[in-house]
Amino acid sequence: MGSGRTRRRDSRSDRAMTEAIQSSHHGALAKYDPETGLKTIAVLEGAEKHYARAKDATKLQIAIRNKLEAQAEFVLWWDTHGPGAIGPGQPRKNGPSTATILPKAGKRGLPDKQVVFRWRRNLNPDNFETTYAKVVAHYTKIVEFQKMAHVGYNSGECEWYTPPDIVEAARQVLGEIDLDPATSLVANDVIKAAQIFTLQDSGLKAPWHGRVWMNPPYGPPLITQFCEKLARHIRDGDISAAVVLVNNATETEWFRTIASMAIAVCFPSGRIPFWATGITMFPLQGQAVLYIGPHRERFLEAFQGFGLVWVKPSNP
Repeated sequence: MGSGRTRRRDSRSDRAMTEAIQSSHHGALAKYDPETGLKTIAVLEGAEKHYARAKDATKLQIAIRNKLEAQAEFVLWWDTHGPGAIGPGQPRKNGPSTATILPKAGKRGLPDKQVVFRWRRNLNPDNFETTYAKVVAHYTKIVEFQKMAHVGYNSGECEWYTPPDIVEAARQVLGEIDLDPATSLVANDVIKAAQIFTLQDSGLKAPWHGRVWMNPPYGPPLITQFCEKLARHIRDGDISAAVVLVNNATETEWFRTIASMAIAVCFPSGRIPFWATGITMFPLQGQAVLYIGPHRERFLEAFQGFGLVWVKPSNP
């Protein structure tokens, strides 16, 4: 009995939320074609499965987000112009007077009420991102962990950009960023490094110097090559300080190489929401932010809000 009352309260809450936002969609919903909407959802569900099999992380996440948004759009139509707005032969109270009698849920191609109830939860902006993250996590486990079963391996996706809040924290530690050796023109709108190397420039062949921010490509062998090059320039005195964002693959040689030089390390509490143009992407495992330089107190102050921070004790 208790769970039934909770479900009804949740349903009323979700419907109230739908009514609160429907006015901003009214014009578009009046022209919405539910048959086309359901076909779109079916196509995106197929794309989701296809990109999962292809292990294309970027296109998979785009398909997932687009599918959830299409489901949310269908539910808005359902609750304002479709069966959800209609009682037994009459429009619901507060429902649109122009509603017409349509087949019942689960008939003639329409989804059943349980499916629509699940989709409706995605309308809430907070629930939407939670649902998106759960679906992505489900597929990353299937596609990556069962196939590779090792965090040292990665798809190698190079165009995952760092969130601005982490970049700003790194800038607080470094003062300014002289070089980002693995980036793009789009990412540098946020990084604002004085000098950058892109995929076309091949930063592995160029000299590095000054205060460095590095979020390298995560796939082998590039991750190893970038970390080893950074370590060489630090040992040679070319780099005065560096903040490095990588997977927390503590069992790998490249991670141990950088960690052995670090004066402080932050292990973020959750997976970092990387971004690319128009989408947010969550990595397959947790990350670590490593700092090599003289200002351990700055790093602690800047990064302690992101998660657990380890600081190497100063020499007595």
